[in-house]
Amino acid sequence: MIYRLHPQNPEKRILTKISQSLLDGAVYIFPTDTVYALVADSQSHSGVEKLYQLKNIPKNQPLALLCKDISVASHYMEQLSNESFRLMKRITPGPFTFIVRANKHLPRVSFSNLKEKQIGIRIPDSIYLQSLLDLHPNPLTSTSVFIQDEFVVDVDMLEEVYGKRIQGIVDGGIVDVELSTIIDCTGDEILVTREGKGMELLAQ
Repeated sequence: MIYRLHPQNPEKRILTKISQSLLDGAVYIFPTDTVYALVADSQSHSGVEKLYQLKNIPKNQPLALLCKDISVASHYMEQLSNESFRLMKRITPGPFTFIVRANKHLPRVSFSNLKEKQIGIRIPDSIYLQSLLDLHPNPLTSTSVFIQDEFVVDVDMLEEVYGKRIQGIVDGGIVDVELSTIIDCTGDEILVTREGKGMELLAQ
């Protein structure tokens, strides 16, 4: 099912139904501020299992944790350096993945197979995800959508490939294929380990 929500004020009634379905183990595809992504509730064992099955990836391959804001993200990571915290505060929400050290509150359902207790946290600048996270009780576990090593930008193609295997797709139109910039905040220095969308913000 394709959901075509209002692009400035997504319908809360529909998002509430999606939220409940995620809690029950469903998987959806949402547009982010980079590419389309598969999302599940971070505390749902069945939902996270489906993510790995849909991507056909091993369970020790890390997924991303989508949080509404830095306050929520802080609940799941060890204390950042002052420099890292200021950077995250300045450029979020935005197209960045922050590699951080996880703390004891890390959702074990989503991240129990990690060899190192490091996670990628995203605070996406997406009206659809921000509106969902406003009312959903947990962060979301996420992984980008691609088919045969190609990122999919067209919602009709997503429906053709995934429509029968997931609960629904939120239509964000044709998205630009540009990955998030990955910023490693686990060491003494902040390191950009993948240059992607939003690099110009880092130079400001």
